[in-house]
Amino acid sequence: MTPTATYRLQLQPAFPFAAAEEAVPRLARLGVSHLHLSPVLTAVPGSEHGYDVTDHTTVREDLGGEAGLRSLSTAARTHGLGLVLDIVPNHMAVPDDLRLNRPLWETLRDGPTSPYARWFDVEWEAGGGRILLPVLGTPLHRAAEELRTPGDDTLRCGPHVLPLRSGTAGLPLPELLDAQHYRLAWWRLARTELNYRRFFTVSGLIGVRVEEPEVFAATHATVLRLLRGGVVDGLRVDHPDGLADPETYLRRLAEATGGRWTVVEKILAREEALPDTWPVAGTTGYDALHRIDGVFTDPEGYAELVSAYRETTGAADGLGGAWADTVRRAAHETAGGGLATEVDRLTRVAARFCTDSPDLRWRDHAPWALRRAVREVLV
Repeated sequence: MTPTATYRLQLQPAFPFAAAEEAVPRLARLGVSHLHLSPVLTAVPGSEHGYDVTDHTTVREDLGGEAGLRSLSTAARTHGLGLVLDIVPNHMAVPDDLRLNRPLWETLRDGPTSPYARWFDVEWEAGGGRILLPVLGTPLHRAAEELRTPGDDTLRCGPHVLPLRSGTAGLPLPELLDAQHYRLAWWRLARTELNYRRFFTVSGLIGVRVEEPEVFAATHATVLRLLRGGVVDGLRVDHPDGLADPETYLRRLAEATGGRWTVVEKILAREEALPDTWPVAGTTGYDALHRIDGVFTDPEGYAELVSAYRETTGAADGLGGAWADTVRRAAHETAGGGLATEVDRLTRVAARFCTDSPDLRWRDHAPWALRRAVREVLV
């Protein structure tokens, strides 16, 4: 059943599958064809959104588990509705209790030799062979007072539960910390020293290398089983812009689903079009929503709003109302602030390119010059 109109349901422990099932009769009367569900795979306990997935193999028990999802699907079909499922291929959560995310737990415990190390976008060399783990609420020297090793090969600090590298549990604290495959750190260091890809500036969401076939297979097995079993009818792919190769991913997904109806949460710039080579039914509609919102915006009021803004704030012409200037200034501030660690990573990539290039014109470029060039490209 191809969707013609969807009604989105934000599932959370306060509104689980059972609550959604109760709402099915009245939702069916709205005339929609499908219910669009927020992510249902196991996430951080109590998550109100579900985009912080910790386990791709199970459906969230705090929503009612797979049995609850199947019951919702049955009720929906009884009333002529189908289900569209939101999936999150780009990232996984870095939960306080890292045991909840087994692939990440084993990567942190065993380091680059872990079979799960290929799951995550980690620049090991930049971190001296370790992953920066910026989860502490205070600088390390203060948090050290709360660190403890209860004897179960874990390191604990407040709500955080971390793995210990084999054979290190008995070491004194400074040596124990230095012996791990991760560097436990204050959260503020993520801004400049993070060496794993994340979702925008959210260090609690680590990038997943879904472009690797084995990672794709492991992270999509449950979703594909639900599709093939008729529990859900279509997919909404979250944040394809974060993927290394969105088109190849979407082609692999289309092949695995047999071409099931799929849309992408692609954020399109004003003059940007969805690539016609992507095997999808379209976007989630942000672009259409922008135009619909425009219907309710009177352009004749723009000058009056700008005048009121400047009068109230005392802002100069270049600091309010001049949209292009504002966009560029904001981009510069973001590149040098919240995304500084990403800019540094791109600078290192550029530096390696220059060093390895057979063209001698690329060789003598200082890191500061490359960083400035990267920032200019980004803005």
